[in-house]
Amino acid sequence: MSSRQRFFVQPEAVQNGSIRFSRDQARQMAAVLRLGPGSTVTALDNSGWQYEVKLDAVSGVEAVGTIRTRTLVTSEPRTKITLYVGLIRAPKLEIVLQKCTEIGVAAFVPLVAQRCVVQPNDELSPAKVERWQRIIAEAAEQSGRGKLPVLMPAVPFNQACDHARGFSLMLWEGEHETPLREALERAASERPAARRAKGPTPRPFSVNVFVGPEGGFTDEEAQRARQSGIQLVTLGPRILRAETASVTVAAAILYAQGDLG
Repeated sequence: MSSRQRFFVQPEAVQNGSIRFSRDQARQMAAVLRLGPGSTVTALDNSGWQYEVKLDAVSGVEAVGTIRTRTLVTSEPRTKITLYVGLIRAPKLEIVLQKCTEIGVAAFVPLVAQRCVVQPNDELSPAKVERWQRIIAEAAEQSGRGKLPVLMPAVPFNQACDHARGFSLMLWEGEHETPLREALERAASERPAARRAKGPTPRPFSVNVFVGPEGGFTDEEAQRARQSGIQLVTLGPRILRAETASVTVAAAILYAQGDLG
């Protein structure tokens, strides 16, 4: 991967063959990265396009550059994972946001479950949400993503079950019969395109994944998920922390889909 610095910009920042970066990005370029006129950076417009940009002016308050090339980003996974993650303590949730962004998760939905030890009012202040958005952006820039994962508002568990559309999985320590791999293979084989295909079996294009908070999901929540058509799965005999399970399941799904490795 290129060591060139990458910056997500607003679409309106791209005008008439040039790009104007934000004040915070200009400050980072000048004070932290020591970039100056003539340096080359990569800008991304969050729609899948990336631009090679030669900086014309850099200061602590302004950075402007000329676009040299425009190309499509090819690093985005074909499989779109929406991660419904139980609301856990901020430091652990930040690990989930950072590492799962690097891996390739497309969207995050904080989940208010019965065993959450923190509440939305405690953890979802505007300042904290803004910090999490920065963590996602920095992780996306560092890892070569072409689009920023979406951070959705927190939702109660029952509402999430009702609103999750398409192929959905829930990690639950009480499930001992269905491994993640089996659920993915079964879903792929049941798709109409898979039954018609002569080549490799197509995989689900989008996956909703539910991961519990520190205390896991309750039996009641597991039953509610089943009633909503969410498949309960296991990652194996070991009990993983919420942040470990989130990263592991995202990586396992993308690997099974051919989007990793």
